[in-house]
Amino acid sequence: MKPTTKWITGSLVVAGIIYALSPGPGHLIDNPDGWELREQFVFLTGLSALSLMVLSMIISVRNPWVNRRMKGLDKAYVIHKWTGIFATILMVFHWLGEKVPHLLVDYGLIPDPGELTDGSSFSDLEIGLFQSGVILVEWTFYIVLILVIIALFKKIPYSIFRKTHRIFPVVFLLAAYHGATAQLKERWLTTPGGYLLLLLAAIGTAAACISLFQKIGASRKINTVITQLENRQNGILDLRLSTNHKPFIHQPGQYAFLRFEHDTEPHPFTIASSGKDPQSIRFAIKSFGDFTSKLTKHLQAGQNVQIEGPYGEFIFRSSAKRQIWIAGGIGITPFLAKLEQLASQKESLQTVDFWYSTRTDKQTMFPDSLKDLCKQSGVRFYHLNSGKKEYLTAQMLHEVVGSFAQVSIWFCGPEDFANCILKGLAAYDFDQREFHYDNFSMR
Repeated sequence: MKPTTKWITGSLVVAGIIYALSPGPGHLIDNPDGWELREQFVFLTGLSALSLMVLSMIISVRNPWVNRRMKGLDKAYVIHKWTGIFATILMVFHWLGEKVPHLLVDYGLIPDPGELTDGSSFSDLEIGLFQSGVILVEWTFYIVLILVIIALFKKIPYSIFRKTHRIFPVVFLLAAYHGATAQLKERWLTTPGGYLLLLLAAIGTAAACISLFQKIGASRKINTVITQLENRQNGILDLRLSTNHKPFIHQPGQYAFLRFEHDTEPHPFTIASSGKDPQSIRFAIKSFGDFTSKLTKHLQAGQNVQIEGPYGEFIFRSSAKRQIWIAGGIGITPFLAKLEQLASQKESLQTVDFWYSTRTDKQTMFPDSLKDLCKQSGVRFYHLNSGKKEYLTAQMLHEVVGSFAQVSIWFCGPEDFANCILKGLAAYDFDQREFHYDNFSMR
C-alpha cells in the first residue's frame, strides 16, 4: 500500500471507529428509512472529513516524529496535499447530503417528513450552539473550495498560495467547532464516540493553534550570518552561513528552510556541507524561478538569515551493499555534503557509483574540485553531458553494477529524469522502495 493511501485510509478508519461507537448505528437500526439514512450519511461524511483535516493539520506543523513515519517532510507534504483533496470531496458530499433533500422537498419532488427528531428535549444553549456551528461551517465550506482551487491551480503564484494557505488553521477551528457542537443533535456525549470526537478535534485544534500563532518549527530555528557568497558562472550561488550561538546539527543529504531579510517567506534548500562543523553551513542555490533568480541582488555578507531544520530522510542510510548516486544539475548538493563526510573519514563503508548529469563539460561543472573529492572519498565517478546527448539509462547502470538485488539508488534532480530512470529499472525487477529522493513540490 502506498504511503498516501495508508495514511488516508488510517484516518478514515479512525472516523469509522468513532462513528461505530456513537448513537448513529443504533438510530439507523431503529429507524431504517431514507431520512434516517440521509441523517447518518451526513454525520459520517462530516466526521470523515474532520478526521482527514486533523491529519492535514498534524502534518502542517512539521513534527519530526511524524515526518520520520512518513519517510520525510517532502513525502509528508504529498500526503498533506491528497488529504486536503479527499477532505474537500467528503465536505462536498456532506454539504450535498444536507442540502439536496431539503431542496427536493421545497420543489415538491418528495414529501415533507416534518420535524426530524427522536423526541429528545434540548436546552436553549444546546440549540444555540448547534445552530451557530451550522451557520459558521456553511460559509467555511465555500471558503475551503476557493482555497483548494488556489492550492491546486499551479499557475497562481506561490506567494499567493502561501498567503491564502495561512487561512486554513482558522478554517479548521471553525470546522472543529461545528463537529463538536453537531453531535449535540443526537446526544453523542452519552457514548464513547462523542468523547473520542472531542479528543480528535482537540488534537487538530492544538496543531491549528501552533500554525496560527506561527510556532511551526520554533525549536528548530537558529539565526545565522552570511559570511561568504560567490556567484558561479553557471548560475549557482555558493552561500556560506555562520552561527556563533546555537550549533546547527544535521546529517549529509538533509535540507532546511531559509528566511532572508528581504523576504518573510521560508524557502527550502538542500544543505551542501557535511555537518562536521556545526557552526558553519553551506548552500548551493541554482537560479531557477523568480525568487532564486533575484536572490543575488538582495544578499550581501553580514546579513542575517534564519534557518529552520534540518528536515529530510535523504541520509544515505540503507542495508544494501552498494549505492548508486544520481544527480542532475544542482541536484549535486546533497552528494557534496556526503562526499565531504566520506573524504574526512578516509573510507567508504559501501561501494558507491556516482553519476552526475549536467549540460556542460567536466571542466565547467560545479564544484571545480568534485572529481578530486570523489577520488578522496573512494567513490566511482561518472559524468554525462546532456548538452551532447549523453543521457543516463537503467541499462547503463545495469552494465556497471550487474544485479540490482543489493543496490539502493539515491536520486536528486528533475522529476522527469527520475521517472525515466524508474521506468527503465522496471525491466530489471528493481525494488522501488530502494529508490530514494526528495520531492520539493510544496503544493
